[in-house]
Amino acid sequence: MKRLASALLGSMLLLSACTDGEHNKPMSTEVSGLPEPESLAVDEAYPERLINIAYAQLSKSVEAAQALQSSAEALRKNATPERLAEARNHWRASYSAYLSSLAASDIPVREPSEWFAAKLTRRHLAEQINSWPVEPGYIDYLDGYPFTGIVNDTTLIIDRESLLAQHQFSDATYVSVGYHAIEFILWGENGQRPASDFDINAAKPEEGDNSPVAHQERRGDYLTTLAGILIADLQRLQMRWTPSPEAQGYYAQLLAAATPTETLQASLLTVNRIIEQDLLQNYLTDIGSSPFSGGTPADVEAILRGIRQVLISEDGTSGLQPLLTARKQEKDLTLLAEVIAQTSADTACIAGWQTAVSYLEGQSACRRQMLDLLITLKQINDQLGLQIPASG
Repeated sequence: MKRLASALLGSMLLLSACTDGEHNKPMSTEVSGLPEPESLAVDEAYPERLINIAYAQLSKSVEAAQALQSSAEALRKNATPERLAEARNHWRASYSAYLSSLAASDIPVREPSEWFAAKLTRRHLAEQINSWPVEPGYIDYLDGYPFTGIVNDTTLIIDRESLLAQHQFSDATYVSVGYHAIEFILWGENGQRPASDFDINAAKPEEGDNSPVAHQERRGDYLTTLAGILIADLQRLQMRWTPSPEAQGYYAQLLAAATPTETLQASLLTVNRIIEQDLLQNYLTDIGSSPFSGGTPADVEAILRGIRQVLISEDGTSGLQPLLTARKQEKDLTLLAEVIAQTSADTACIAGWQTAVSYLEGQSACRRQMLDLLITLKQINDQLGLQIPASG
């Protein structure tokens, strides 16, 4: 694994070489085109802090994905409920860490033209890692349709190349790789997939039998192959955020070349986009984001945790705190308190959702909280003169 990581890192460093002009403008045009506000003393270490957040969270995600692959291999050898539960726990840990990385790792930086041609940009990787919604019948059986999906189509080879070729083949919902394909394989349509679905010694269905227990070996092969593809994609992102001066990743290099104010503007632009486009339009819809595992509240909690890390540092020396507290205006302090409260662990989007009378009630309260957070961030934007546009 270490040799593979070294080879990948070497190839990525070669690919990441870019012109002086690209280095002069590390952020994409949506950030570099913003006017820089006057007299805004952003913490000089803020870019470094974002690099460390992105790298740490992606490293956790990779580590948990590797544990998922190991537990999937163990499940194939001995399909027990305990081993299935272990694989599910590793999936949850990896996905939560990935979501917590987004506020820091998804900021709009420039990317080499070679990555667009090779489909290696962050957007291309995200389409493989976190595509949603999915058509579950494209992946495996459904109630009443016991032999549908890639698992049950024996004309398809289950390997990396084949699964990537099938991904979004004719529709965006025809998802064959990534977190949510793995989620469906682990939990099934109603979140109750039995461990016997992976038991290669289970009785095979007889002719005319509609029992959906066919192709247990292919299901296990699919799961372990998916885990391998996920690990490779996550490692690409992780290495691009490597903070080490000796082997600094491409994205880390760009942030190191950006001004602290530019980085703050990029962060706030990203946070607004995540709230408006991801949370409100995807994660907090009636469908949710992880329905097979029932994990949508955990998804939202992970995203908010990442937003809080970016905006609010624990020691109060970075992010929004020093900028707002330095102004010594009651309104500024109120806005800071609102951001802290709206992203804390006891809010409607986290603890409140778990204890709500109904799922929809908790979801509705969380949506209201996110709308309030957008209003607060808009007020901070105006107070600091950042002129960050709404993401639309």
